[in-house]
Amino acid sequence: MKKIRIFLLSGFVFFGFAAIGWADEPITNWLTSPEGPLARAVRSNFYFSMAAFLPFLILSEVLLVYAIFRFKAKPGGQAATFHENLRLEVLWTVIPALTLAVTAIPTFKTMRAMEVPPKSDLVVAVIGHQFFWEYRYPKYGVQFAEEAMVVPAGKVVTLNLSSVDVVHSWWVPAFGVKQDANPGRITHAWFQADNPGRYKGQCAELCGKLHAKMYIDVNVVTPEEFEQWLMKKKGAAPPAQAAGSQ
Repeated sequence: MKKIRIFLLSGFVFFGFAAIGWADEPITNWLTSPEGPLARAVRSNFYFSMAAFLPFLILSEVLLVYAIFRFKAKPGGQAATFHENLRLEVLWTVIPALTLAVTAIPTFKTMRAMEVPPKSDLVVAVIGHQFFWEYRYPKYGVQFAEEAMVVPAGKVVTLNLSSVDVVHSWWVPAFGVKQDANPGRITHAWFQADNPGRYKGQCAELCGKLHAKMYIDVNVVTPEEFEQWLMKKKGAAPPAQAAGSQ
């Protein structure tokens, strides 16, 4: 019976990893396709931290399994009983502490980069509602809701986030951005998408019964397409269309 359980558990783990590895669509794209310098910095910091901490997880699990089989009670005998090893305890405390200190350096740099954006090319006010997003472009006098945010590729976009009801969270994994939108308070975030495309996100704060359907769409276009989109939003004919009508 025990062998059957081990076999079933192994099969479950194997097929779980196989499903992730062979999926037609990636489960998430923030590791495989980070968009922009901030997202790449977040991914690099994640890989570095994983490389630093994973050996502790593997070592502790291996030692646990070894101890279970090596020192278990046997027929006609007693299970081994022992405790305390000062040298091992000191090493097991000092080495993880040093690892934490080392990983704290790039983590602090990444967090600072997230908090302090470079010079902004476009400021967008993001306002959370139950259960949709409103976007305002104060420089251009444009505002709309329940539509995709449109931004130019290769430009630094600064977000000023707030909410009119409950706490929401604006999260687009490909940009490495996840920031709360709180009522009565403005929070900030930024990103830079290098390539045009449609990027998906989701409200990451449980904000009510339709929280699961509070999606985020960001349409990254070329600077020329962005100017045309602005003209349309402001009610004027886009330059290319106007020129063609002459």
